[in-house]
Amino acid sequence: MYIKIGNRKERNMEILFLNPVFKEAIWGGKLLKEFGYEQATDKTGECWGISAHKSGDCTISNGEFEGKTLSWVYENHRELFGNIQDNIFPLLVKINELNGAASVQVHPDDAYAKAYCNDLGKAEFCLYLDVDDNALLVRGHTAKTKDEFRKMANNEEWDKLIVRKPLKSEDFVYTPPGVLHGGEGHILMAEVQQSSDITYRVYDYDNVDAEGNPRETHLDKALEVMDVPHKEPRVAIKEKTLGNNKVILYIDNQYFKISRYFIKDNLKIQNEQYSLCLVLSGSGSVKVSDKEDSIKMGDAFIVTSSSSDFEIKGKVEVLISEPPTRRK
Repeated sequence: MYIKIGNRKERNMEILFLNPVFKEAIWGGKLLKEFGYEQATDKTGECWGISAHKSGDCTISNGEFEGKTLSWVYENHRELFGNIQDNIFPLLVKINELNGAASVQVHPDDAYAKAYCNDLGKAEFCLYLDVDDNALLVRGHTAKTKDEFRKMANNEEWDKLIVRKPLKSEDFVYTPPGVLHGGEGHILMAEVQQSSDITYRVYDYDNVDAEGNPRETHLDKALEVMDVPHKEPRVAIKEKTLGNNKVILYIDNQYFKISRYFIKDNLKIQNEQYSLCLVLSGSGSVKVSDKEDSIKMGDAFIVTSSSSDFEIKGKVEVLISEPPTRRK
């Protein structure tokens, strides 16, 4: 389902606003609607705000590319994305909600995904925006060998096998390929990932699909790509203050660079390649060259390589994701 976020004035190719794609999921609830997506229903579990993936390809809502998919723009106007040679648009930005328990799962790396799925691997970053008091993060496992993992899984010793940790709002987690993970509770999260839709489920909490059938699990494939024993990645955030504004750099690695901007008045931001922007709260405007557009919570847009910088004004919080520098 494609949604337009209001009318945008005709303009050049320096900024692309996107119509999000909403996807139903068994863990859907009301958090996405409360976040500001009026078209979401109690069955909506995911909002793909910036995506060129075939499973949910966003359309452009402004300018000469209005109505075109992001994948089409990427394929035909690579100059807007630093002329990178990647066949697949590298990143996917979402707002997801969880109402209960998602599957305990793991994702493959690029080599495995290319060999077996003709897709990218899946590294991901999650920022937890709204979390209830009893929410838990599933993170890793206790098995020392794959044989031990398989035995415990076959015996359904989940409470001994998977590791659960307390979770609260404003927490974040980086999940590289191979890390077993999941979540339990009522959770709203922003997610940035490689543009991939590959998930191998290990444990699914007896969830069923829309027809009432148990969903498929993928223990054999999961064990092929899973880190055993569990390896927790190290992440060191960096914070800085720029006038009345604050910036948190969460991560900058071979997959993505992800920063969160807390803007209280206005801030000019360097656009090293191209910037994928998701408005997390508040309202304001984004100015590129001499063009200015209003923005609000839930809006998603890309500042393309046609501009070396852009300015955000107002009281607004924006999550900005960039491809790794090596993709120039």
